Amino acid sequence: MFIYPAIDLREGKCVRLYKGDFATSTIYHDNPHTMLQQFIDAGSQYLHIVDLDGAKARQVQQSELIAQLVQAHPQLHIQVGGGVRSRQDLHSLFAAGVKRVVIGSLAIEQPQVVQQWFTEFGCEKIVLALDCHIDPHGVAKVATSGWQHTSETTLYQVLDYYPQAQYLLCTDISRDGTLTGVNLELYQQINHYAPHLKIIASGGVADLSDLQKLKQLNIYGVIVGKALYEQKFNLSEALQLVN
Repeated sequence: MFIYPAIDLREGKCVRLYKGDFATSTIYHDNPHTMLQQFIDAGSQYLHIVDLDGAKARQVQQSELIAQLVQAHPQLHIQVGGGVRSRQDLHSLFAAGVKRVVIGSLAIEQPQVVQQWFTEFGCEKIVLALDCHIDPHGVAKVATSGWQHTSETTLYQVLDYYPQAQYLLCTDISRDGTLTGVNLELYQQINHYAPHLKIIASGGVADLSDLQKLKQLNIYGVIVGKALYEQKFNLSEALQLVN
């Protein structure tokens, strides 16, 4: 299982939100370059970067900073999301050295466009990001626009439209930034529904036991943010556990 330390960018700084609420933004580091170097020093080879400003504005906002981070560390496997809305966005990110681009809102709003991108750029280059609110009946409904809007479309309806998808990043928004533990039931359901998918879990990682449980489910990867920034465990020991 691969660990993706998260760098969420807002106005050029490393921040974390609570349950996706932009009003709860906490700044953890002023310099993303320094934060990234700390992850590298701990042994990380993977990284997850989100342009939060881009996700909210529905347009990439921090492309220059992201390109600097990626180009400074070409050995890393970096995936990037937030505000990607055009072919040019993908071309620019791939040209900068990004390994995979994360597509979220547009996959729900303009599926024909994203289908074309899967064909043009390759299924291995795109991560389908379906971030969910779990309704009172336990149904996972996908959110868009930086999690600001929840659609009536279910997680599985979207999956049915993308049978060619190889990678799925799925976040239980109610757990994101809460340190309350991962939604194992959600990932078990996805595994059962679409066993071919390489699932990247996100939201709620609190301690090393969460990583152990995800590993036992044969989850492909996990994004870890607040638990690292709040020093609930260190990245070196997490990498040692999953490897």
